[in-house]
Amino acid sequence: MVGDQDVLLPTAFDDLDIGIVLRDPETGAMLDVNSQIERLYGYSRSELLEMNIADYTAPSTKFSQDEAMRRIRAAVDEPQVFEWQIKRASGELIWIRIRLNKTAIDSTTCVIAEIRDITEYKARERRLRLLNRVVRHNLRNETNVLMGYADRLQRAVEEKTLEEEVEMILEIATEIGSLSDSIQQIEEIAKPDATDRSPTNLGTLVQEVITEIRDEYPPAELTVDIQADIWVNADQGLRHAITHAIENAIVHNDQDAPSVEVRLSSASETGQGEIRIVDDGPIIPDVETAVLKNEITASTTYHGSGVGLWVMQWCVDSLGGELRFEENVSGGNTVRFLLPQANSSLVS
Repeated sequence: MVGDQDVLLPTAFDDLDIGIVLRDPETGAMLDVNSQIERLYGYSRSELLEMNIADYTAPSTKFSQDEAMRRIRAAVDEPQVFEWQIKRASGELIWIRIRLNKTAIDSTTCVIAEIRDITEYKARERRLRLLNRVVRHNLRNETNVLMGYADRLQRAVEEKTLEEEVEMILEIATEIGSLSDSIQQIEEIAKPDATDRSPTNLGTLVQEVITEIRDEYPPAELTVDIQADIWVNADQGLRHAITHAIENAIVHNDQDAPSVEVRLSSASETGQGEIRIVDDGPIIPDVETAVLKNEITASTTYHGSGVGLWVMQWCVDSLGGELRFEENVSGGNTVRFLLPQANSSLVS
């Protein structure tokens, strides 16, 4: 353990473009940082030395103070390399890659962390992965189905059941055509980095989306329940995601007048802003949500409902949040958006 003595980084470390943090190998306490860390995290050195890791870790169930401590202690025996998401003083969420190694300064054993901002890299990586999955799961499957119906069309000509088969082919072709719109949305969501996002009032955004959807789907019964004034750092992608979630609840509903309620609140378990979209339609098949988690592979038998769910997942992930699907006790589905709330100082 370092003890009461001051252990400081050499001043030359301030000239590096990479962030450097010096930590106590047992307590995990921050002992010193270079200037790049102050710029990256948005806090001053004196502020950082008084903070716990959890204080600037993005709100999520994926990262924790305990996990960070485990990594720091393990670095004494073996270098640790991993990715982490932090929340800057401005409320912006960024991804960093951390490399931990044991070092000695003035004969005192410490753990030194090399920290790089990989936010843009993560966005490019995830965009490519998502677009690959869109093509693999949707375009290929829709094409396979279309080819199957082409064979059926051939038989239908002989059996004089042509009209039914033609309608199905047109429906599938329309779904394929809609892929370009969704892919464009994905590109829009992926382009902005954290600095392009701005504090957004969820209540105002949801009301705007609901107004647009009411005009497009007059029979649907849409209600909004705003239980808290929620602000998040968001970009245009969040509007796309909310729109997809509500439209899916309407389009895939077998009721004559689909009922959809949108509730806004603060999640008690995490303090995140929460959007709940509750419908009374058929339960979302597990196969639809499993695709988002890479739990199934594309096949000629799987036929998805479009890329709306992927757009929702991408947007929530990019904002540092979580997307959850639940079945209602009384029937229907609940789609939950859990999003980090913006700093109050940014919305005052």
